[in-house]
Amino acid sequence: MKKNDLFLLSLILLILPGCLDAGETAYEQQIRKDDAAIQAYLAENNIEARKQSSGVYIEVLQENEQGKQVMNDHVAGILYEMNHMSGEYEIEAHTDTLNPVRFSNSYSNQHNSLYPAGLNYEIGKMRLGEKFRFYIPSYLAFDGYSHEGLFDSFSNFMIDVDLVELTTTEEIHEKEVSIIKDYIEENDMEAEDYPHGLYYIPVEEGSGETPGANSQVEFHYTRKYLDGTVIETTAGGEPARVSLNNYQLVQGLDTGIRLMKEGGRATLIMPSKIAFGESIQVIPQKLREEWAEDGEIQPLAKPFSSVIYEIELLAIE
Repeated sequence: MKKNDLFLLSLILLILPGCLDAGETAYEQQIRKDDAAIQAYLAENNIEARKQSSGVYIEVLQENEQGKQVMNDHVAGILYEMNHMSGEYEIEAHTDTLNPVRFSNSYSNQHNSLYPAGLNYEIGKMRLGEKFRFYIPSYLAFDGYSHEGLFDSFSNFMIDVDLVELTTTEEIHEKEVSIIKDYIEENDMEAEDYPHGLYYIPVEEGSGETPGANSQVEFHYTRKYLDGTVIETTAGGEPARVSLNNYQLVQGLDTGIRLMKEGGRATLIMPSKIAFGESIQVIPQKLREEWAEDGEIQPLAKPFSSVIYEIELLAIE
């Protein structure tokens, strides 16, 4: 079931009357069922966890009263282990302390920066250096959505979270630019630097004109992370075609293409600030590619990721 279908189903379940004598809706029944399952698990295992107003339960595994509190303008970096509460089998873990999973702590009623939503709602309770275990009911996780090999529909989850980093978007930008500079130096590249951290590396000089402000351009591209992992490519397929006056491209790519000549090839390296920014973080991360392919989230690139574009500018109109 697609995520859009899931949200529609949840809305229908919320509106339609339930079949219980008490007149509960199916959505209310699911809330009660999930809550009962979590409470039973906690009681059976003699666990002290506090229920939050959202419906998530929190067990404090490690406190740090002197640690910095998560604020709305922070970028949080976490390590985590995600388990299915029924059976406690591991779904996914991220333990790389040098590269924590990052996301913007910018939840609002209109926008989630992190899935599952229950974790987004409650991550702000943490301080730097603390470790919490979040018991997340299905209706605050993935509800009726299921993924073969990961979890069934209406699954409840336990997520152990270590908050190992708190920073700001500007600090992230400065760090990314520094990493890009080191990358260019280590790979002995001759690059021209431009505002906001764009680095332009000509590979083959084109013989045509450069694009104008209102040009339509046709180009092949390969987008990848600095470690070489390919995110997306048009190689072997149809080239991309866009009008430069429609703001269809991220800032770094738009700027880089305007520097090229028709028939030319170039490599563009850019920090997330002029690429895909904070985007949306998804846990488990294995869902990201499928959700992006279905158009449920954009972009495919992870939050706060510097990217490399290899561009061949085929035509300008």
